[in-house]
Amino acid sequence: MDFQFHLYHIFLLTFLLCHGVISSSNITVIGNPVAGQVYTLLCGNATNATWKYSNGTTVVSNGKIIVSNNRNLTFNPLLTSHGGNYTCMSGNISNNIAVIVEIPQPKTTISSNAINTSMVYSGTSIQIVCTVHIPSVVDTPVVVKTFWIGTQGPITNGSRTNVTTVQAILVHNTTLQISPLNISDSGMYQCVSNISSNSVHIKASNNSSANISLSIQALYPPAVTISSYGSSIAGSVYSLVCTVKVVDGLVAVPNIVLMKDSRLHVNGVNATTSNSTMTGGNSTLTVTFSPLHTSHGGQYTCVATIYIPQ
Repeated sequence: MDFQFHLYHIFLLTFLLCHGVISSSNITVIGNPVAGQVYTLLCGNATNATWKYSNGTTVVSNGKIIVSNNRNLTFNPLLTSHGGNYTCMSGNISNNIAVIVEIPQPKTTISSNAINTSMVYSGTSIQIVCTVHIPSVVDTPVVVKTFWIGTQGPITNGSRTNVTTVQAILVHNTTLQISPLNISDSGMYQCVSNISSNSVHIKASNNSSANISLSIQALYPPAVTISSYGSSIAGSVYSLVCTVKVVDGLVAVPNIVLMKDSRLHVNGVNATTSNSTMTGGNSTLTVTFSPLHTSHGGQYTCVATIYIPQ
């Protein structure tokens, strides 16, 4: 009886040891595979294991990849370039695991060239810039997608809207320009972005967004003045200058006409009209009489109108 009792225990111990070797080939994961975090792969309970890349090359410690205890593979931090297939070799047993790295949610900010977005006038233009900051742990080629949502839904290039994109190494800028603005453009504007990759071992980030509110004010009537230069004696050179003062940044150019005795003045004998380009919020129309004739006498009125496309 005693002999059989000891044999039973020896057999049981041998079975447990064999069972432990089989389970050692399993790969255990610690952490989440998000770029920027610490992520560890454990080759079961093996005491002597080797990690290999998909091409058969042995994984060695290099600062951001740490192989320890002959079985642990730690990414600190995990980079998008670490995505791929890894094999844990322990004796004649191997296990494979695919590391799919998730791109972290980017930081998205929004700004505009308006000094005060709650006091923007119709007829002017505005530029809104959406900046997507690509995390430094994203060290592989990626695709940054940005789209705008406005008061009427998604915004694309149109007669008054223009979207342009400039991408640097870690910064992606998308600019929305609205020109000219009208009152119906008031409301909330949202920039939504995400980062993706063409690699099957890199998972796209979650969407990131930023908002800005615009309040478009009705354009106040332009200030119109009329002045004269020269002598009003017949035979002299004489000029009438209409000056229209408008809000700074006005995109729509005022239409200026000169009325004579309540009728539209047109170029006639010895009378020429010229318009100047808008500078500093001013636009002018000049009528020059050279020489001045008695038929030029009368009541002159300067009229300015501004048309803002809807």
